[in-house]
Amino acid sequence: MIDLKLDKALITGIAGGVSLDIEVPGDKSISHRAIMLGGLADGKSSVSNLSLSIDNRATIAAFRKLGINIKKQNLTGSGKDFIITGKGLYGLKEPESIINTANSGTLTRLLIGILAGNDFFSVLSGDKYLNSRPMKRVREPLSLMGAEIAGRRGGNYPPLAVLKGGKLKSIYYEVPVPSAQVKSCIMLAALFAEGNTVIYEKKATRDHTENLLKLQGYPVRIETHRAGGSLISIKGNNGGGLHPFEIVIPGDFSSASFFIALGILCKDSEITVKNILLNEKRTGILKILKMMGANLDLTVTGEFPERVGDIRAKYSRLQGVTVPSETVSDMIDEFPVFSVIASFAEGKTTVTGAEELRVKESDRIKAIVSNLVRIGIEIKESEDGFEIIGNPDLNESKAVPIILDSFGDHRIAMSMVIMGLLLKNRQTEIHDIRCINTSFPEFFNIISRLPVY
Repeated sequence: MIDLKLDKALITGIAGGVSLDIEVPGDKSISHRAIMLGGLADGKSSVSNLSLSIDNRATIAAFRKLGINIKKQNLTGSGKDFIITGKGLYGLKEPESIINTANSGTLTRLLIGILAGNDFFSVLSGDKYLNSRPMKRVREPLSLMGAEIAGRRGGNYPPLAVLKGGKLKSIYYEVPVPSAQVKSCIMLAALFAEGNTVIYEKKATRDHTENLLKLQGYPVRIETHRAGGSLISIKGNNGGGLHPFEIVIPGDFSSASFFIALGILCKDSEITVKNILLNEKRTGILKILKMMGANLDLTVTGEFPERVGDIRAKYSRLQGVTVPSETVSDMIDEFPVFSVIASFAEGKTTVTGAEELRVKESDRIKAIVSNLVRIGIEIKESEDGFEIIGNPDLNESKAVPIILDSFGDHRIAMSMVIMGLLLKNRQTEIHDIRCINTSFPEFFNIISRLPVY
């Protein structure tokens, strides 16, 4: 079914159905924030089911370099439980060398907000893909708060250096493009600022930072703006300290989405993903799949600090759909696998308003179009999305072997693996798959549990 050779995956499409119950690793976004806010808390925090992706390991390494004690504990026997001994808002130490942020935009953009609040010099730099991602979107609000940040090409790209941090002032800031990373960066910087910082989001984005701050007892006020959208208010350093906390991190929804896709697209299949994050700002793709006719069942098992539950996905005949623009930000990480799903739907699927995909780990619009064209799918690229004419019988094709490329992007790589599995009896070769470890190093271990036909 799958043969891994060096940095390639050789895939033979499966011919039969799949019946499987699985769990996926802890949510990557929450794991980043739990490490950061645990490091800023006054005392010991207990974090279970932490993601051990390369991105999250980079966050652990960054906070250890900043002087925070993070130790693995055997709390559940999973090997993914940690005790973080925080030193309070002002307990970080000046790093002695550059902080490596690997491939993680979340780590880079959130950590720069914390470092901006500290009166010492620091530098952030990642891999070649990370260092080509725009950072002006966080540098600008931090500069308004009083931080001095330098970087390549006018401060727009990493490496980023905090030349002067500390003594920040509060601001009112309207986030120009929906981005939880930008919002969270400002929120974390606001912890160190004088006064009350207010952030206006025209379109609400994922709220993991807000939820964790509430868990820590920190005052966060969220109101509906009269013109629509949300106002998030954060008190500065007169708001008190951050309390230590305990959390079991739910399974990563983005990781689960690959197996949800397999469940609904593979005939005679049923896949259940257990203990998964169900935050509505992360599960926009479920709304779209329901519109397309997907057979999905959700069971909620917990509500605080995050909604958690199980998702059962069964084989479905799907219809193409136009993705509503208001849903785009709630499924921004799932568009690569959504393009695979749309390829098997009857009729046309249209995505617009997704220009943010151009500045992810790769230009995901170009990566999606390039790969699907090689498979023979009718797809048209636009500046802010794509249009796919689906074919429900695509997996019946007997075309020649296909060579696909991840473009160094973990979500593109995993999406193309799922595509390869769905192309019955066909040979698919995917290049540059090591990037999968960026977010989901257990991916192929779970794939190996699938029945072989």
